[in-house]
Amino acid sequence: MAPTHAEQSLSREVTRLWAIATALSGIAALGVTIAFQALPEVKAAGACAASDAVLRFEFARTLADLDEIFGPSGGECRAKVVAALDAVNTLDVLLFIPAYTAFVSFAALFLSGGKLGALAMMAIAAAIIALSADYVETIGLLSYTPDLTPAPEMLARSSSAAWIKFAALGVNGLLLAVICFTAAPRARWIIGALLCLPSIGVAMMFYDLRWVPAQTFAFFASWTPLLIMAIKSSITGRA
Repeated sequence: MAPTHAEQSLSREVTRLWAIATALSGIAALGVTIAFQALPEVKAAGACAASDAVLRFEFARTLADLDEIFGPSGGECRAKVVAALDAVNTLDVLLFIPAYTAFVSFAALFLSGGKLGALAMMAIAAAIIALSADYVETIGLLSYTPDLTPAPEMLARSSSAAWIKFAALGVNGLLLAVICFTAAPRARWIIGALLCLPSIGVAMMFYDLRWVPAQTFAFFASWTPLLIMAIKSSITGRA
């Protein structure tokens, strides 16, 4: 039996509500991403901090790795880089982690038309795993400063948590892609294909950390179109 007009209208409104939630959380995550670079501590660090310093800190496993990121103890750059990464990680804990978790979780419900099916639940579960791992990692990083002499097992815990975070976000992207490929009344093939990119980017980064830019681009290239689609659906009311 075909759905009634009232049922169709209710379905559109539910989808629109999840689109609004996805759009708002995505805009918040994007805003925090921009704010990272505007932090006074980041600007003050200038050339002392490499563009990938935050990610390199996440994956650091030895004190030698930390010296490469922050400079030698007593060096003129060390205090500036510590202040910059502490500021970034503090904002990460307070705003960015909950914002991106909400974005990819709400997206699961938006893409599935508000239906909490198995795929949507698994996508949300993957997002929650990423959130938990990210908090373990980032709170750990904040505890390493200002002396930067963490024990090897502490570095192993934070770097492992970072890998779990990225792996979980890659899985989340794949699950969102499957929802796009199988969604009714119509599949979203292009956005589904783009949502496969994060898992590829994470795999490339796992193979060689020099592929960090590829991972960053992969998330940008998948999450940005998803955000645009959610904003459009919020305005038009169409899935």
